Amino acid sequence: YRFSCIRKINMVYLKCGDIMKKVLKIIGIILGIIYALIAITLTICLLNYNDYNITVLGNKTLILVRDNELEPNFQKGDLVIVTKNSNQDINIGDKIFFYNDNEKQVTVNIGNVVNKENITQKETTFIMNGDYKLSSEYVIGKTKTSKTYHKLGSILAILESRIGFLFLIIFPILIVFIYEIYAVIKEIKSPNEE
Repeated sequence: YRFSCIRKINMVYLKCGDIMKKVLKIIGIILGIIYALIAITLTICLLNYNDYNITVLGNKTLILVRDNELEPNFQKGDLVIVTKNSNQDINIGDKIFFYNDNEKQVTVNIGNVVNKENITQKETTFIMNGDYKLSSEYVIGKTKTSKTYHKLGSILAILESRIGFLFLIIFPILIVFIYEIYAVIKEIKSPNEE
C-alpha cells in the first residue's frame, strides 16, 4: 500500500510538472511575441525618421514632447500623433505644429496662423503670430487633427535613444544568438543518443 501511494504521489507530481512546463512554455512564447512586436515597431519608427529626426509614417507624424515648450496643450512625456493636412485645409486662426530651424537644432513648435499666401498650387506661405513667415514644407499638421497619448512619449523616447535601443533590443538578441551557438556546439560535441 505504501509503495502504491508513493507511486501515485509521484505520478501527480509528474503531471503537475508537465502542466507547469506547458504553462511556462506558453508564457515564454507570449513574451517572445510581445518582444518581437516591440522590436519590429521600434525598428520601423527608427527607419522612418525624416530630415528632422522625427518619425513619419505615411501622413502621420509621431512627435515626442521632450520639454515644456508645447505647454499648456501638451505635457512633457506625451506622444502626439499629428495627421498631415493639405495646405487648403489649414485656415487663418488654426493652430499648427511646425518645424522651427532658426535655432542650432530643429525643434517642433505650435503657432497660430494669422494669414495665408498661396504661392503655387503646392506651396503656401503661412504668416504666424509675430509676423513669422513659414513655408508649407515646414508644416506638420493642425493641432485639432492630432491625438495625444500621455507618458507614452517618454517610453518611446527611451526606446529610440541609442542606449535604450542597444540595451533593450541589440543586447537581448545578441545573448539569444550566443546561446544558440552554444547549444549547437554542445549538441555537436555530445554523443548522439539514438
